Amino acid sequence: HISMVWIVAFNLMNLMTTYCSLPESDHEHSPKHQIHRRNHAGVQSTSDGTWDYGYRPIDGLPTLRKEKELEGGPKAKPRGIPPPLTDELSLEHITQEWKKDGDSNAHLWNTLKECIDLGHANDDVGHETLPKPCIYSWVANLERKLDNPKRLTDKLKPFVTANEGWSAADDNNKLGWVPSSGLNSKFTMEFKSISHPVRAVTWMIMRSYGEKWEGSTLRVQVFSGGTLLASKDIVGFHDKKTSETYNIKMRLDDGTSGGSGGGGAVLGSDLKITFQLVGGTTFKISGMAICDH
Repeated sequence: HISMVWIVAFNLMNLMTTYCSLPESDHEHSPKHQIHRRNHAGVQSTSDGTWDYGYRPIDGLPTLRKEKELEGGPKAKPRGIPPPLTDELSLEHITQEWKKDGDSNAHLWNTLKECIDLGHANDDVGHETLPKPCIYSWVANLERKLDNPKRLTDKLKPFVTANEGWSAADDNNKLGWVPSSGLNSKFTMEFKSISHPVRAVTWMIMRSYGEKWEGSTLRVQVFSGGTLLASKDIVGFHDKKTSETYNIKMRLDDGTSGGSGGGGAVLGSDLKITFQLVGGTTFKISGMAICDH
């Protein structure tokens, strides 16, 4: 109990000192809805290169007085990459090693402003414009708005074109997509004119034990343009006396997952995936990722 009290007290004090030491970002003359991008893990593109935590006194938050800095407040994050975690590394030398890397590779860690001052072009790219590797993905209970059966159903609904007995369920705080009608329950998902190639699909599935899960097997088949790209029977039962989540990856581009391969689903094509319970009485899908790799 004493240890827990010290841990809670330390983290509360750390939170308070961090909050009270945050420098205020200058957004006074910025458009109301302008997106302020961050570069190099925290330095704002409009800043002068100092560490900018981006605090803004909006939505009821107070304006920081900044009368004085608290002792022990957060220091600027060092530039460079932390040293490799080896047997020789110790707390006595980690700061020096980290600083040494930052000093020796200083040209690699310039802020956007410093790069522009050196004459380089402004190639600032926000995360909104970065390509997304997956056309569709979700993980139950890990996403902020995916924590109950209704929200999971809403996540799947736009792409489920046929459903014979599958529904969202949250039993024992393990949210997932399950065959509520038992054996031969089937559903189909379709993605029209995909925005980029799909070469792999990954399913997060739960494996469990006991009579209820005996023989649990799900058959997944992936089609594009009428061609079977991959087919796999996924087992949902194991001998361990615990329930565990596994990632099952199916390649679509090399023929190793029981299909023709042929490069996967190409840009602009349609993708269809069928799921059917072919063994046992139950199964649980707790996540999906349909991606380019």
